[in-house]
Amino acid sequence: MELTSKLRLPRLVKERIICEYLSGSKTVQMLSEEYGVSRDAINQLVSRHRSKFSPTFEATPILPYRQ
Repeated sequence: MELTSKLRLPRLVKERIICEYLSGSKTVQMLSEEYGVSRDAINQLVSRHRSKFSPTFEATPILPYRQ
């Protein structure tokens, strides 16, 4: 799923990226390669999530994990 800078990620994809990163199952680099999103964009998603929802994240998946 390669995205250009003008396209927006679907909400569910954003949630999956955030969940996978915060649960510790994947690094920013791994997610960047898997979803075709820059590392900066992923860091912004995570930062926005942390500031908006909770400073103490508990690894409760938003979506069920699929392999």
